[in-house]
Amino acid sequence: MSWHPRQLAQQIGRSFVITGANSGIGLEAARDLVARGGDVILAVRDTRKGEQARGTLTGQGTSSVLELDLADLDSVAAFAKTVLAERTGLSALVCNAGVMGGPFLLTAQGFERQMATNHLGHAALVSALWPLLHAAGGRVVMVSSIAARGGRLSAGTTRQDLVEPAPYDGRLVYQNTKQANLLFAQELARRAGRAGSPVSAVAAHPGVSATNLFPRLVQELGQPRLVGASRVAMNLFLQSAQAGALPTLRALDHATPSGAFVGPARFGQVRGRPELLDVYPTGKDPAAAARLWELTEDILGYPLPV
Repeated sequence: MSWHPRQLAQQIGRSFVITGANSGIGLEAARDLVARGGDVILAVRDTRKGEQARGTLTGQGTSSVLELDLADLDSVAAFAKTVLAERTGLSALVCNAGVMGGPFLLTAQGFERQMATNHLGHAALVSALWPLLHAAGGRVVMVSSIAARGGRLSAGTTRQDLVEPAPYDGRLVYQNTKQANLLFAQELARRAGRAGSPVSAVAAHPGVSATNLFPRLVQELGQPRLVGASRVAMNLFLQSAQAGALPTLRALDHATPSGAFVGPARFGQVRGRPELLDVYPTGKDPAAAARLWELTEDILGYPLPV
């Protein structure tokens, strides 16, 4: 049976953190949750843009903006410290923010930027906010992508493959990061289940939606004159960010079981209503997921929570 947004209950008294919530899918998910009465923290790199986005949110819920740069583990720690000091529980953490492609860049900690932002920063955030998620029986939603189908992470993946891949292929690294999101969600669901934790984990993908990923990539590739044209093309040919946010909302619905994978099913999963999907082969190998978990702990320097 197809899912409809009206099936998601009112969210009064429930709290959320959404990364990358100043635009695109993250903003549309925040808009829906605030309209339903939720309390949403918009976790963003640029707080000025975050406040502008927050000004567009209406409804019976509340929202706030906090600075978070997932590419910098110190920023992740500072963000989590603030949230832990202000909250006693967290209903859901939506790991939505991401970067795509571009030149080879290293973060403040010396890690490749895409993997650091899309996977490592989110893993660190899940770990840091775990006490709040556990207290509330919360949910982690990892926003992956159909690009995960092309990822090449495996049980033989090395630390260097994650933090400083060579030769550098920005497209493949992006695919690997989205595969990592899917593997991480699956492994988190398994481990939480074995540990008897009340925390659940679901992965989602938005299809191909009109977000800031494409214009940002064009800008970083040194083609600023094409940014405007890329936005026009997106709006003509891709589904809207509002439609792209529907899988995230279905993933937040507790009728969706832990370990599920949600996304559009039509036209090669490019668009359509959110459905429960089979996990891609690249995302369902327990050995690859366990290896990613092990490497993530090694890189972060501490054990993940379950």
